[in-house]
Amino acid sequence: MIGSFAKTSVVKAFPNTPIRDVAKLMAENKVGLVVLVDPADPERVVGVVSERDVVRAVAYDVDLNASVDIIATKSVITLDYGESVAKAAEVFRKYGIRHVVVTKGGKLYGVLSIRDLVREEAILKEIAEYYEWTFEPGMSA
Repeated sequence: MIGSFAKTSVVKAFPNTPIRDVAKLMAENKVGLVVLVDPADPERVVGVVSERDVVRAVAYDVDLNASVDIIATKSVITLDYGESVAKAAEVFRKYGIRHVVVTKGGKLYGVLSIRDLVREEAILKEIAEYYEWTFEPGMSA
């Protein structure tokens, strides 16, 4: 289930936060996605802003002091905590996105990035190769 791979230390902002401040949050926290939440309910997702959104804003001379909600994606793609990794991979491919918001019980739980899954696969391969090299046939672990 993807909930076990999602990062739960989500970087959040409110829709009226200036674009410049959201870009700083991304840089300071080394993340590619900021989740916009309802000021009255910080567990209710109202949008997301990706690095791509910020880059487009800079490229098209959008006022970086303007509220981030003007560049945000408001129809947020979410997956439930219990969904499979295969489902997440399908969503990344289908929508051409690199991050997905993970919910649990309808509330914000975390963010899963495609990088999280790639890292996990690399770790699993590394462990498998280690054990393949370390143990000879007939040896027990």
